[in-house]
Amino acid sequence: MASTLKVDRIESPAGINVGNISFGNPISGDGSQLTDLNIAGANMSWTNAVIPAGQLSGTITSGVDGSGLVNLPAVPPDLTATNAWTGPQRATLVTNATGPFDMDTGQNFLCTPTAPLSLTFLNPANGQSGYIILDNSVTGHAISKPATTKTDTNMLATVTAAGIYIISYISDGTTTYLTNSAAMV
Repeated sequence: MASTLKVDRIESPAGINVGNISFGNPISGDGSQLTDLNIAGANMSWTNAVIPAGQLSGTITSGVDGSGLVNLPAVPPDLTATNAWTGPQRATLVTNATGPFDMDTGQNFLCTPTAPLSLTFLNPANGQSGYIILDNSVTGHAISKPATTKTDTNMLATVTAAGIYIISYISDGTTTYLTNSAAMV
């Protein structure tokens, strides 16, 4: 026979922050009361907890020494927001034949110009980097740049000549700096 235990509040005596709480069965419900859990120094464990996303907030530590500190966000992370990535990331190539290159749409681009092209970057983010595969092999369209794009003195002449080039870039949030390969064969 299953039992239900409803607890409105668990408190320890003032100044004492130790104890063990164990749950052998799933925890369920809307989780709205599971907030501001400050259990440093306590040993709390459960199996198969079912807590809706965004309903658990506060700090949970594992072990009485506070090792394994985990901060839980009050809401699920917003993956459309600006994030600082710490591991390798993959991105599909954004096809763009006419420019400008909008850095909000991707970090790597495939460009086969159909007319003269300016290497202009929109929404530059500090630290954003990537590549452009510039396939200018059909007719060798003229390639130019604005003042906010920096290159070496030979780059524009090089990539204007018919050929396929790999252009790498990095931005400081205002200026985008480019380097290029020789024509690929």
